[in-house]
Amino acid sequence: MFKPILAAFVIIASSASSAHAQEDRCIPLGGAISVTVVSADPVRVLGAVTGTLAGVTQATVRSQEQRRDGTIRLAVTHDFVTDDRSALSTEDEVIWTPSPGRVGVFAMQTRYRVVRGTGRFAAAKGEFQNQGEADTNRGLVTLTYFGELCGVRN
Repeated sequence: MFKPILAAFVIIASSASSAHAQEDRCIPLGGAISVTVVSADPVRVLGAVTGTLAGVTQATVRSQEQRRDGTIRLAVTHDFVTDDRSALSTEDEVIWTPSPGRVGVFAMQTRYRVVRGTGRFAAAKGEFQNQGEADTNRGLVTLTYFGELCGVRN
């Protein structure tokens, strides 16, 4: 009598375990982003994404703070839409550091914090980063992103 119940319990437990493993699947992120300023108030950018998040992105600057050391801190939101029409939204902290001898050009570092997603990113969680350059003279931002994202479905 206990063997069928035990077998059923093992099947249910292993099914739940594989569903949990699928939900917690982590993938490495990497690629490039190239965006252009499309509006000034609020500042919004739009552009192409290659690599793991291949598709498009748009970002909106929510606030900006000039610091005493010359860096600029930006609070930004991003929406990424991948080629398979999955979406990922983030809330981010961006630091611009002036490039010596290059007026209006900044080294850029961003920490993206995932806040929601759809499609294969519906259960996504985590943070990732970028590094690159913001050229305010031409309104261009080019960077590479990297990190790991968990809760991603195939």
